[in-house]
Amino acid sequence: MYNAPDQSLLQVMLDSKLLSEDQHRQILEEIEGAGASIDQTLLKFVNPKTLALAKKSLDYGVSCILRDDMVPDTGATEKVSASFAYRNKVLPIRLDEATLMVAMADVLDVMLIDEMRLVTECEIDPVLADEEDIETAIIRFYGKTAAAILSDGIKGPVGAVATLERQTIDDFGINEQDLSQDPTVVNAVDQIIIDAVRLGASDIHIEPFQGELKIRYRIDGVLEEQSQPPPHLQSAITSRIKIMANMNVAERRRPQDGKIGVTIQSVGNRRIDLRVSTVPTVATVHGESVVLRILDKQSISFGLEQLGLMEDNLNQFHRMIQKPHGIILATGPTGSGKTTTLYACLSEINTPDVKIITIEEPVEYELDGINQIQVNPEIGVTFAAGLRHILRQDPDKILVGEIRDYETAEMAIHTALTGHIVFSSLHTNDAASAITRLIDMGVEPYLVASTVEGIIAQRLARRICSYCHEMYHPEPERIRDLLGSQAGDLPPDLLIPRAVGCKECRGRGYKGRIGIFEVILMSEELREMPLQRASASQLKRAAMRLGMKTLREDGWRKVVGGYTTIDEIVRLTQGDEFDIGEVI
Repeated sequence: MYNAPDQSLLQVMLDSKLLSEDQHRQILEEIEGAGASIDQTLLKFVNPKTLALAKKSLDYGVSCILRDDMVPDTGATEKVSASFAYRNKVLPIRLDEATLMVAMADVLDVMLIDEMRLVTECEIDPVLADEEDIETAIIRFYGKTAAAILSDGIKGPVGAVATLERQTIDDFGINEQDLSQDPTVVNAVDQIIIDAVRLGASDIHIEPFQGELKIRYRIDGVLEEQSQPPPHLQSAITSRIKIMANMNVAERRRPQDGKIGVTIQSVGNRRIDLRVSTVPTVATVHGESVVLRILDKQSISFGLEQLGLMEDNLNQFHRMIQKPHGIILATGPTGSGKTTTLYACLSEINTPDVKIITIEEPVEYELDGINQIQVNPEIGVTFAAGLRHILRQDPDKILVGEIRDYETAEMAIHTALTGHIVFSSLHTNDAASAITRLIDMGVEPYLVASTVEGIIAQRLARRICSYCHEMYHPEPERIRDLLGSQAGDLPPDLLIPRAVGCKECRGRGYKGRIGIFEVILMSEELREMPLQRASASQLKRAAMRLGMKTLREDGWRKVVGGYTTIDEIVRLTQGDEFDIGEVI
Protein backbone atom coordinates (compact mmCIF):
# COMPACT_ATOMS: atom_id res chain seq x y z
CA MET A 1 0.00 0.00 0.00
CA TYR A 2 1.58 3.28 -1.06
CA ASN A 3 0.79 6.81 0.02
CA ALA A 4 -1.14 8.63 -2.66
CA PRO A 5 0.89 11.54 -4.03
CA ASP A 6 -0.07 15.03 -2.99
CA GLN A 7 -1.70 15.99 -6.28
CA SER A 8 -2.06 19.63 -5.28
CA LEU A 9 1.72 20.00 -4.70
CA LEU A 10 2.48 18.30 -7.99
CA GLN A 11 -0.11 20.46 -9.72
CA VAL A 12 1.39 23.64 -8.28
CA MET A 13 4.84 22.58 -9.51
CA LEU A 14 3.44 21.72 -12.93
CA ASP A 15 1.49 24.98 -13.22
CA SER A 16 4.52 26.99 -12.09
CA LYS A 17 6.75 25.18 -14.62
CA LEU A 18 8.90 23.74 -11.86
CA LEU A 19 8.25 20.36 -13.47
CA SER A 20 7.77 19.43 -17.11
CA GLU A 21 4.88 17.25 -18.28
CA ASP A 22 7.30 14.36 -18.77
CA GLN A 23 8.80 14.76 -15.27
CA HIS A 24 5.30 14.94 -13.78
CA ARG A 25 4.39 11.64 -15.46
CA GLN A 26 7.66 9.96 -14.32
CA ILE A 27 7.07 11.05 -10.71
CA LEU A 28 3.56 9.66 -10.67
CA GLU A 29 4.74 6.36 -12.14
CA GLU A 30 7.60 6.03 -9.62
CA ILE A 31 5.40 6.83 -6.62
CA GLU A 32 2.64 4.48 -7.72
CA GLY A 33 5.05 1.71 -8.70
CA ALA A 34 7.51 1.74 -5.81
CA GLY A 35 5.53 3.48 -3.11
CA ALA A 36 8.35 5.99 -2.60
CA SER A 37 7.74 9.20 -0.64
CA ILE A 38 6.87 12.21 -2.75
CA ASP A 39 9.69 14.34 -1.27
CA GLN A 40 12.37 11.73 -2.01
CA THR A 41 11.05 11.33 -5.53
CA LEU A 42 10.77 15.06 -6.20
CA LEU A 43 14.36 15.63 -5.03
CA LYS A 44 15.52 13.49 -7.95
CA PHE A 45 14.11 16.14 -10.28
CA VAL A 46 14.41 19.44 -8.40
CA ASN A 47 16.79 20.84 -5.79
CA PRO A 48 15.76 21.32 -2.12
CA LYS A 49 15.35 25.10 -2.54
CA THR A 50 12.87 24.64 -5.40
CA LEU A 51 10.88 22.04 -3.45
CA ALA A 52 10.70 24.34 -0.41
CA LEU A 53 9.52 27.19 -2.66
CA ALA A 54 6.76 24.98 -4.11
CA LYS A 55 5.55 23.93 -0.64
CA LYS A 56 5.50 27.54 0.50
CA SER A 57 3.58 28.45 -2.65
CA LEU A 58 0.99 25.75 -1.87
CA ASP A 59 0.62 26.98 1.71
CA TYR A 60 0.09 30.59 0.60
CA GLY A 61 -2.19 29.69 -2.30
CA VAL A 62 -0.18 31.59 -4.92
CA SER A 63 1.94 30.65 -7.93
CA CYS A 64 5.73 30.58 -7.73
CA ILE A 65 8.50 31.31 -10.20
CA LEU A 66 12.20 30.41 -10.61
CA ARG A 67 14.99 32.80 -11.52
CA ASP A 68 15.38 31.57 -15.11
CA ASP A 69 11.67 32.21 -15.70
CA MET A 70 11.85 35.78 -14.40
CA VAL A 71 11.91 37.52 -17.77
CA PRO A 72 10.02 40.80 -17.35
CA ASP A 73 8.42 42.58 -20.27
CA THR A 74 9.16 46.24 -20.96
CA GLY A 75 5.73 47.42 -19.94
CA ALA A 76 6.13 45.83 -16.53
CA THR A 77 9.56 47.30 -15.75
CA GLU A 78 8.39 50.75 -16.83
CA LYS A 79 5.78 50.63 -14.06
CA VAL A 80 8.35 50.09 -11.28
CA SER A 81 11.52 52.17 -10.88
CA ALA A 82 14.87 50.50 -10.27
CA SER A 83 15.17 52.15 -6.87
CA PHE A 84 11.74 50.84 -5.79
CA ALA A 85 12.61 47.35 -7.03
CA TYR A 86 15.94 47.31 -5.19
CA ARG A 87 14.59 48.83 -2.01
CA ASN A 88 11.63 46.43 -1.73
CA LYS A 89 13.16 43.38 -3.47
CA VAL A 90 10.36 42.99 -6.00
CA LEU A 91 10.51 42.33 -9.74
CA PRO A 92 7.65 43.22 -12.10
CA ILE A 93 7.16 40.33 -14.53
CA ARG A 94 4.20 40.97 -16.80
CA LEU A 95 1.69 43.76 -17.43
CA ASP A 96 -1.68 42.46 -18.60
CA GLU A 97 -3.95 45.45 -19.18
CA ALA A 98 -4.41 46.84 -15.63
CA THR A 99 -2.91 43.86 -13.78
CA LEU A 100 0.80 43.71 -12.95
CA MET A 101 2.38 40.37 -12.04
CA VAL A 102 5.15 40.92 -9.48
CA ALA A 103 7.68 38.42 -8.10
CA MET A 104 7.96 38.82 -4.31
CA ALA A 105 9.75 36.99 -1.52
CA ASP A 106 6.94 37.84 0.91
CA VAL A 107 3.56 37.58 -0.82
CA LEU A 108 1.81 38.23 2.52
CA ASP A 109 3.17 41.78 2.78
CA VAL A 110 -0.15 43.52 2.16
CA MET A 111 1.27 46.97 2.91
CA LEU A 112 3.85 46.58 0.14
CA ILE A 113 1.20 45.25 -2.24
CA ASP A 114 -1.00 48.27 -1.46
CA GLU A 115 1.97 50.61 -2.02
CA MET A 116 2.67 49.01 -5.40
CA ARG A 117 -1.00 49.35 -6.30
CA LEU A 118 -0.82 53.09 -5.59
CA VAL A 119 2.54 53.61 -7.31
CA THR A 120 1.72 51.63 -10.47
CA GLU A 121 -2.05 52.31 -10.60
CA CYS A 122 -2.47 48.59 -11.35
CA GLU A 123 -3.93 45.61 -9.63
CA ILE A 124 -1.07 43.48 -8.25
CA ASP A 125 -0.83 39.74 -8.93
CA PRO A 126 1.92 38.54 -6.53
CA VAL A 127 3.93 35.41 -7.35
CA LEU A 128 6.31 33.79 -4.87
CA ALA A 129 10.06 33.72 -5.60
CA ASP A 130 13.31 33.24 -3.73
CA GLU A 131 14.69 36.57 -2.45
CA GLU A 132 18.20 35.97 -3.77
CA ASP A 133 16.78 34.99 -7.17
CA ILE A 134 14.77 38.22 -7.25
CA GLU A 135 17.84 40.33 -6.47
CA THR A 136 19.88 38.56 -9.16
CA ALA A 137 17.09 39.08 -11.70
CA ILE A 138 16.78 42.77 -10.78
CA ILE A 139 20.49 43.26 -11.49
CA ARG A 140 20.18 41.39 -14.77
CA PHE A 141 17.15 43.23 -16.16
CA TYR A 142 17.45 46.72 -14.74
CA GLY A 143 21.15 46.74 -15.56
CA LYS A 144 21.89 48.87 -12.51
CA THR A 145 22.59 48.41 -8.85
CA ALA A 146 23.31 51.10 -6.28
CA ALA A 147 23.59 53.66 -9.10
CA ALA A 148 19.92 53.11 -9.89
CA ILE A 149 18.90 53.64 -6.29
CA LEU A 150 20.80 56.92 -6.16
CA SER A 151 19.75 58.18 -9.59
CA ASP A 152 16.08 57.43 -9.06
CA GLY A 153 15.75 58.08 -5.36
CA ILE A 154 17.57 61.26 -4.25
CA LYS A 155 15.22 64.23 -4.20
CA GLY A 156 16.16 67.84 -3.52
CA PRO A 157 13.88 70.63 -2.30
CA VAL A 158 10.80 71.44 -4.35
CA GLY A 159 11.24 68.32 -6.44
CA ALA A 160 14.84 68.86 -7.56
CA VAL A 161 16.08 65.44 -8.73
CA ALA A 162 19.43 63.71 -8.39
CA THR A 163 20.65 64.87 -11.80
CA LEU A 164 21.19 68.32 -10.30
CA GLU A 165 24.73 69.60 -10.73
CA ARG A 166 27.00 70.25 -7.76
CA GLN A 167 26.33 74.00 -7.90
CA THR A 168 22.58 73.45 -7.85
CA ILE A 169 22.84 71.38 -4.67
CA ASP A 170 24.93 74.15 -3.12
CA ASP A 171 22.33 76.74 -4.18
CA PHE A 172 19.58 74.77 -2.51
CA GLY A 173 21.71 74.57 0.64
CA ILE A 174 21.51 70.80 0.95
CA ASN A 175 23.84 69.71 3.76
CA GLU A 176 26.05 66.76 2.77
CA GLN A 177 25.94 65.46 6.33
CA ASP A 178 22.14 65.38 6.10
CA LEU A 179 22.33 63.89 2.61
CA SER A 180 24.46 61.02 3.92
CA GLN A 181 21.54 60.14 6.23
CA ASP A 182 19.01 60.20 3.41
CA PRO A 183 17.33 56.75 3.23
CA THR A 184 18.23 56.53 -0.45
CA VAL A 185 21.95 57.05 0.20
CA VAL A 186 21.77 54.62 3.12
CA ASN A 187 20.08 52.01 0.92
CA ALA A 188 22.55 52.63 -1.91
CA VAL A 189 25.62 52.08 0.30
CA ASP A 190 24.01 48.94 1.71
CA GLN A 191 23.37 47.73 -1.84
CA ILE A 192 26.98 48.43 -2.88
CA ILE A 193 28.12 46.12 -0.06
CA ILE A 194 25.46 43.46 -0.74
CA ASP A 195 26.27 43.35 -4.46
CA ALA A 196 29.99 43.02 -3.75
CA VAL A 197 29.47 40.15 -1.31
CA ARG A 198 27.07 38.35 -3.65
CA LEU A 199 29.54 38.63 -6.53
CA GLY A 200 32.38 37.28 -4.38
CA ALA A 201 34.43 40.50 -4.41
CA SER A 202 37.37 40.93 -2.07
CA ASP A 203 37.50 44.76 -2.25
CA ILE A 204 35.23 47.68 -3.08
CA HIS A 205 36.88 50.76 -4.63
CA ILE A 206 34.95 54.07 -4.61
CA GLU A 207 37.02 56.61 -6.52
CA PRO A 208 36.28 60.26 -7.44
CA PHE A 209 37.50 61.49 -10.81
CA GLN A 210 36.82 64.63 -12.78
CA GLY A 211 33.10 64.56 -13.56
CA GLU A 212 32.52 60.95 -12.50
CA LEU A 213 32.46 58.65 -9.50
CA LYS A 214 33.73 55.15 -10.20
CA ILE A 215 32.76 52.06 -8.25
CA ARG A 216 34.88 48.98 -8.90
CA TYR A 217 34.85 45.53 -7.33
CA ARG A 218 37.92 43.30 -7.19
CA ILE A 219 36.55 39.90 -8.18
CA ASP A 220 38.92 36.94 -8.35
CA GLY A 221 41.84 39.36 -8.23
CA VAL A 222 40.71 41.56 -11.14
CA LEU A 223 38.98 44.96 -10.85
CA GLU A 224 35.60 45.26 -12.58
CA GLU A 225 33.72 48.53 -13.07
CA GLN A 226 30.15 48.79 -11.81
CA SER A 227 27.38 51.24 -12.63
CA GLN A 228 28.29 54.80 -11.72
CA PRO A 229 26.29 56.82 -9.18
CA PRO A 230 25.88 60.58 -9.82
CA PRO A 231 29.30 62.16 -9.15
CA HIS A 232 27.96 64.97 -6.95
CA LEU A 233 26.92 62.37 -4.36
CA GLN A 234 30.51 61.27 -3.73
CA SER A 235 30.76 63.15 -0.44
CA ALA A 236 27.40 61.81 0.76
CA ILE A 237 28.44 58.22 0.01
CA THR A 238 31.84 58.72 1.65
CA SER A 239 30.23 60.33 4.70
CA ARG A 240 27.78 57.45 5.03
CA ILE A 241 30.64 54.92 4.97
CA LYS A 242 32.59 56.96 7.54
CA ILE A 243 29.57 57.03 9.84
CA MET A 244 29.21 53.25 9.55
CA ALA A 245 32.94 52.83 10.31
CA ASN A 246 32.96 55.25 13.29
CA MET A 247 35.40 57.55 11.50
CA ASN A 248 35.69 61.35 11.64
CA VAL A 249 33.25 62.59 8.99
CA ALA A 250 34.64 66.15 9.05
CA GLU A 251 38.27 65.07 8.49
CA ARG A 252 38.94 65.06 4.75
CA ARG A 253 42.61 66.05 4.59
CA ARG A 254 44.17 63.02 6.26
CA PRO A 255 43.93 59.27 5.56
CA GLN A 256 41.71 57.35 7.97
CA ASP A 257 41.06 53.70 8.79
CA GLY A 258 37.96 52.10 10.24
CA LYS A 259 35.94 48.92 10.42
CA ILE A 260 32.33 48.01 9.68
CA GLY A 261 30.45 44.90 10.78
CA VAL A 262 27.28 43.92 8.92
CA THR A 263 24.99 40.91 8.70
CA ILE A 264 23.63 40.33 5.19
CA GLN A 265 20.33 38.49 5.21
CA SER A 266 20.17 37.91 1.45
CA VAL A 267 23.32 35.76 1.52
CA GLY A 268 22.31 33.45 4.34
CA ASN A 269 22.61 35.91 7.27
CA ARG A 270 26.38 35.93 6.88
CA ARG A 271 28.36 38.16 9.21
CA ILE A 272 30.75 40.28 7.14
CA ASP A 273 33.47 42.63 8.41
CA LEU A 274 34.74 45.43 6.21
CA ARG A 275 38.08 47.17 6.72
CA VAL A 276 37.73 50.76 5.50
CA SER A 277 40.49 53.04 4.25
CA THR A 278 40.02 56.63 3.05
CA VAL A 279 42.73 58.68 1.35
CA PRO A 280 42.32 62.28 0.08
CA THR A 281 42.94 62.77 -3.64
CA VAL A 282 43.31 65.80 -5.92
CA ALA A 283 40.48 64.66 -8.21
CA THR A 284 37.97 67.02 -6.58
CA VAL A 285 38.05 69.66 -3.88
CA HIS A 286 36.88 67.20 -1.22
CA GLY A 287 37.57 63.99 -3.09
CA GLU A 288 38.52 60.94 -1.07
CA SER A 289 39.30 57.51 -2.45
CA VAL A 290 37.56 54.87 -0.35
CA VAL A 291 38.52 51.19 -0.31
CA LEU A 292 36.58 48.58 1.65
CA ARG A 293 38.29 45.21 2.14
CA ILE A 294 35.65 42.50 2.60
CA LEU A 295 36.60 40.12 5.39
CA ASP A 296 34.36 37.08 5.24
CA LYS A 297 35.23 34.51 7.91
CA GLN A 298 33.40 31.88 5.86
CA SER A 299 35.99 32.30 3.10
CA ILE A 300 38.91 31.18 5.31
CA SER A 301 37.23 28.38 7.25
CA PHE A 302 39.09 25.53 5.61
CA GLY A 303 42.28 23.52 6.00
CA LEU A 304 45.32 22.86 3.86
CA GLU A 305 43.53 20.31 1.67
CA GLN A 306 41.21 23.02 0.33
CA LEU A 307 43.98 25.42 -0.73
CA GLY A 308 44.63 23.64 -4.03
CA LEU A 309 47.91 21.95 -3.05
CA MET A 310 49.12 19.03 -5.15
CA GLU A 311 49.99 15.90 -3.16
CA ASP A 312 53.75 16.50 -3.09
CA ASN A 313 53.37 20.09 -1.88
CA LEU A 314 50.71 19.07 0.63
CA ASN A 315 53.09 16.51 2.11
CA GLN A 316 55.78 19.19 2.36
CA PHE A 317 53.33 21.50 4.16
CA HIS A 318 52.44 18.82 6.69
CA ARG A 319 56.11 18.12 7.40
CA MET A 320 56.82 21.83 7.86
CA ILE A 321 54.03 22.68 10.28
CA GLN A 322 54.87 19.70 12.51
CA LYS A 323 58.37 21.07 13.19
CA PRO A 324 58.90 21.72 16.92
CA HIS A 325 60.66 25.05 16.34
CA GLY A 326 61.91 27.36 13.60
CA ILE A 327 60.44 29.86 11.14
CA ILE A 328 58.00 29.15 8.33
CA LEU A 329 57.54 31.95 5.81
CA ALA A 330 54.76 32.64 3.31
CA THR A 331 55.78 34.95 0.47
CA GLY A 332 54.05 36.64 -2.40
CA PRO A 333 52.55 40.01 -3.40
CA THR A 334 49.60 41.65 -1.67
CA GLY A 335 46.40 39.71 -2.32
CA SER A 336 48.11 36.41 -3.10
CA GLY A 337 46.46 34.57 -0.19
CA LYS A 338 49.34 34.49 2.30
CA THR A 339 47.11 35.20 5.32
CA THR A 340 44.63 32.51 4.28
CA THR A 341 47.45 29.98 3.92
CA LEU A 342 48.92 30.85 7.31
CA TYR A 343 45.49 30.62 8.95
CA ALA A 344 44.98 27.22 7.31
CA CYS A 345 48.30 26.10 8.80
CA LEU A 346 47.18 27.28 12.24
CA SER A 347 43.84 25.47 11.92
CA GLU A 348 45.75 22.23 11.28
CA ILE A 349 47.74 22.52 14.51
CA ASN A 350 45.07 24.19 16.69
CA THR A 351 44.40 21.51 19.30
CA PRO A 352 43.45 21.81 23.00
CA ASP A 353 47.00 21.01 24.11
CA VAL A 354 48.58 23.82 22.05
CA LYS A 355 48.55 27.56 22.81
CA ILE A 356 48.68 29.76 19.69
CA ILE A 357 49.15 33.54 19.76
CA THR A 358 49.14 35.85 16.73
CA ILE A 359 50.20 39.46 16.32
CA GLU A 360 48.77 41.06 13.20
CA GLU A 361 48.17 44.41 11.51
CA PRO A 362 45.24 44.36 11.41
CA VAL A 363 43.53 41.24 12.78
CA GLU A 364 41.51 40.38 9.67
CA TYR A 365 39.65 37.31 10.93
CA GLU A 366 38.91 36.22 14.47
CA LEU A 367 39.89 32.56 14.92
CA ASP A 368 38.30 30.31 17.52
CA GLY A 369 40.67 29.09 20.22
CA ILE A 370 43.53 31.40 19.19
CA ASN A 371 44.75 34.52 21.06
CA GLN A 372 45.08 37.40 18.60
CA ILE A 373 46.81 40.74 19.18
CA GLN A 374 46.51 43.78 16.94
CA VAL A 375 49.50 46.01 16.23
CA ASN A 376 49.02 49.61 17.37
CA PRO A 377 52.18 51.72 16.85
CA GLU A 378 50.56 54.78 18.48
CA ILE A 379 50.74 53.08 21.88
CA GLY A 380 53.99 51.23 21.20
CA VAL A 381 52.52 47.86 20.20
CA THR A 382 54.70 47.02 17.19
CA PHE A 383 55.44 43.57 15.80
CA ALA A 384 58.79 43.48 17.62
CA ALA A 385 57.44 44.83 20.93
CA GLY A 386 54.44 42.54 20.75
CA LEU A 387 56.67 39.52 20.21
CA ARG A 388 58.64 40.33 23.37
CA HIS A 389 55.46 40.30 25.43
CA ILE A 390 54.06 37.23 23.67
CA LEU A 391 57.00 35.17 24.93
CA ARG A 392 55.85 35.83 28.51
CA GLN A 393 52.47 34.29 27.66
CA ASP A 394 53.96 30.78 27.36
CA PRO A 395 52.87 30.12 23.73
CA ASP A 396 53.63 26.99 21.70
CA LYS A 397 53.06 28.44 18.23
CA ILE A 398 53.23 32.07 17.12
CA LEU A 399 52.09 33.93 14.02
CA VAL A 400 53.67 37.28 13.16
CA GLY A 401 51.60 38.99 10.49
CA GLU A 402 54.58 40.29 8.52
CA ILE A 403 58.35 40.71 8.86
CA ARG A 404 58.99 44.24 7.60
CA ASP A 405 62.22 45.32 9.26
CA TYR A 406 65.34 44.12 11.03
CA GLU A 407 63.89 44.53 14.52
CA THR A 408 60.93 42.26 13.77
CA ALA A 409 63.13 39.74 11.94
CA GLU A 410 65.57 39.66 14.85
CA MET A 411 62.78 39.03 17.38
CA ALA A 412 61.22 36.32 15.20
CA ILE A 413 64.57 34.54 14.96
CA HIS A 414 65.18 34.90 18.71
CA THR A 415 61.72 33.41 19.32
CA ALA A 416 62.49 30.47 17.02
CA LEU A 417 65.81 29.88 18.77
CA THR A 418 64.03 29.64 22.13
CA GLY A 419 62.09 26.61 20.96
CA HIS A 420 58.98 28.07 19.31
CA ILE A 421 57.57 27.62 15.81
CA VAL A 422 56.97 31.03 14.18
CA PHE A 423 54.77 31.60 11.13
CA SER A 424 55.15 34.85 9.21
CA SER A 425 55.05 36.47 5.77
CA LEU A 426 57.41 38.42 3.54
CA HIS A 427 56.86 40.34 0.32
CA THR A 428 59.11 38.53 -2.16
CA ASN A 429 58.44 37.21 -5.64
CA ASP A 430 59.51 33.62 -5.02
CA ALA A 431 60.44 31.30 -2.18
CA ALA A 432 64.22 31.45 -2.59
CA SER A 433 64.27 35.26 -2.38
CA ALA A 434 63.00 35.09 1.22
CA ILE A 435 66.44 33.90 2.35
CA THR A 436 68.28 36.78 0.70
CA ARG A 437 65.64 39.29 1.87
CA LEU A 438 66.27 38.38 5.53
CA ILE A 439 70.02 38.72 5.02
CA ASP A 440 69.50 42.09 3.26
CA MET A 441 67.55 43.25 6.35
CA GLY A 442 70.68 42.65 8.42
CA VAL A 443 70.05 39.18 9.85
CA GLU A 444 73.26 37.14 10.14
CA PRO A 445 73.39 34.34 7.53
CA TYR A 446 74.11 31.68 10.17
CA LEU A 447 70.92 32.66 12.02
CA VAL A 448 68.87 32.42 8.82
CA ALA A 449 70.39 29.02 8.06
CA SER A 450 69.67 27.65 11.52
CA THR A 451 66.11 28.94 12.02
CA VAL A 452 64.26 28.95 8.67
CA GLU A 453 62.55 25.56 8.25
CA GLY A 454 60.35 26.14 5.24
CA ILE A 455 59.24 28.76 2.71
CA ILE A 456 56.07 28.96 0.65
CA ALA A 457 55.59 31.24 -2.35
CA GLN A 458 52.13 31.50 -3.84
CA ARG A 459 49.73 33.19 -6.24
CA LEU A 460 45.97 32.92 -6.73
CA ALA A 461 44.89 31.83 -10.19
CA ARG A 462 41.31 32.27 -11.36
CA ARG A 463 39.43 28.97 -11.68
CA ILE A 464 37.97 28.18 -15.06
CA CYS A 465 34.17 28.34 -15.10
CA SER A 466 32.85 24.78 -14.88
CA TYR A 467 29.73 25.66 -16.90
CA CYS A 468 31.14 27.19 -20.08
CA HIS A 469 34.82 26.27 -20.54
CA GLU A 470 35.93 24.37 -23.60
CA MET A 471 38.76 21.88 -23.99
CA TYR A 472 41.35 22.10 -26.75
CA HIS A 473 44.69 20.66 -27.79
CA PRO A 474 47.36 23.32 -27.05
CA GLU A 475 49.94 24.44 -29.59
CA PRO A 476 53.41 23.02 -28.74
CA GLU A 477 54.95 26.48 -29.18
CA ARG A 478 52.71 27.90 -26.47
CA ILE A 479 53.75 25.19 -24.01
CA ARG A 480 57.43 25.72 -24.81
CA ASP A 481 56.95 29.44 -24.11
CA LEU A 482 55.49 28.49 -20.75
CA LEU A 483 57.83 25.70 -19.62
CA GLY A 484 60.97 26.13 -21.70
CA SER A 485 63.09 23.03 -22.25
CA GLN A 486 61.01 21.03 -19.78
CA ALA A 487 57.98 21.08 -22.10
CA GLY A 488 59.08 17.96 -24.03
CA ASP A 489 56.65 16.23 -26.35
CA LEU A 490 52.98 16.80 -25.67
CA PRO A 491 50.73 13.73 -25.56
CA PRO A 492 48.62 13.72 -28.72
CA ASP A 493 45.44 13.41 -26.67
CA LEU A 494 46.26 16.22 -24.20
CA LEU A 495 43.32 18.57 -23.73
CA ILE A 496 43.38 21.67 -21.54
CA PRO A 497 40.65 24.26 -20.79
CA ARG A 498 40.20 27.77 -22.08
CA ALA A 499 37.77 30.46 -20.96
CA VAL A 500 34.54 31.16 -22.82
CA GLY A 501 32.04 33.12 -20.69
CA CYS A 502 28.41 32.54 -19.71
CA LYS A 503 25.73 33.91 -17.38
CA GLU A 504 27.02 31.82 -14.45
CA CYS A 505 30.43 33.54 -14.56
CA ARG A 506 28.97 36.83 -15.83
CA GLY A 507 30.88 36.52 -19.07
CA ARG A 508 34.31 36.38 -17.43
CA GLY A 509 35.04 32.73 -18.18
CA TYR A 510 36.33 32.29 -14.61
CA LYS A 511 34.66 31.76 -11.25
CA GLY A 512 36.59 31.39 -7.99
CA ARG A 513 40.34 30.98 -7.47
CA ILE A 514 42.88 28.28 -6.75
CA GLY A 515 46.37 28.59 -5.31
CA ILE A 516 49.60 27.84 -7.15
CA PHE A 517 52.62 27.22 -4.96
CA GLU A 518 56.34 26.62 -4.73
CA VAL A 519 57.49 25.05 -1.49
CA ILE A 520 61.01 24.85 -0.10
CA LEU A 521 61.63 22.51 2.82
CA MET A 522 65.11 23.38 4.05
CA SER A 523 67.74 20.64 3.71
CA GLU A 524 71.37 20.47 4.82
CA GLU A 525 72.53 21.49 1.35
CA LEU A 526 70.22 24.52 1.27
CA ARG A 527 71.25 25.57 4.80
CA GLU A 528 74.88 25.81 3.65
CA MET A 529 74.05 28.28 0.89
CA PRO A 530 73.21 31.38 3.02
CA LEU A 531 76.55 30.89 4.78
CA GLN A 532 78.20 31.11 1.34
CA ARG A 533 76.20 34.26 0.52
CA ALA A 534 74.54 32.46 -2.40
CA SER A 535 72.23 34.55 -4.59
CA ALA A 536 68.47 33.97 -4.85
CA SER A 537 68.90 32.42 -8.30
CA GLN A 538 71.54 29.99 -6.99
CA LEU A 539 69.23 29.01 -4.12
CA LYS A 540 66.39 28.51 -6.56
CA ARG A 541 68.46 26.28 -8.84
CA ALA A 542 69.49 24.14 -5.88
CA ALA A 543 65.90 23.86 -4.63
CA MET A 544 64.72 22.85 -8.10
CA ARG A 545 67.43 20.23 -8.34
CA LEU A 546 66.17 18.85 -5.03
CA GLY A 547 62.64 18.58 -6.40
CA MET A 548 60.94 21.94 -5.85
CA LYS A 549 58.24 22.79 -8.41
CA THR A 550 58.30 26.44 -9.44
CA LEU A 551 55.15 28.57 -9.49
CA ARG A 552 54.96 28.17 -13.25
CA GLU A 553 55.40 24.41 -13.10
CA ASP A 554 52.74 24.07 -10.40
CA GLY A 555 50.50 26.33 -12.48
CA TRP A 556 50.96 24.03 -15.49
CA ARG A 557 49.89 21.10 -13.30
CA LYS A 558 46.71 23.03 -12.48
CA VAL A 559 46.13 23.65 -16.19
CA VAL A 560 46.54 19.96 -17.03
CA GLY A 561 44.20 19.14 -14.14
CA GLY A 562 41.53 21.35 -15.72
CA TYR A 563 41.47 23.97 -12.96
CA THR A 564 42.69 27.05 -14.82
CA THR A 565 44.15 28.25 -18.14
CA ILE A 566 47.55 28.95 -19.64
CA ASP A 567 46.64 32.64 -19.91
CA GLU A 568 46.15 32.82 -16.13
CA ILE A 569 49.46 31.13 -15.37
CA VAL A 570 51.37 33.38 -17.76
CA ARG A 571 49.69 36.46 -16.24
CA LEU A 572 50.65 35.47 -12.71
CA THR A 573 54.17 34.19 -13.31
CA GLN A 574 55.72 36.82 -15.57
CA GLY A 575 58.75 36.90 -13.28
CA ASP A 576 59.02 33.10 -13.12
CA GLU A 577 60.47 32.47 -16.58
CA PHE A 578 63.25 30.42 -15.04
CA ASP A 579 64.08 27.50 -17.35
CA ILE A 580 64.53 24.29 -15.40
CA GLY A 581 66.86 23.20 -18.16
CA GLU A 582 69.42 25.60 -16.67
CA VAL A 583 69.48 23.50 -13.51
CA ILE A 584 70.60 20.27 -15.13
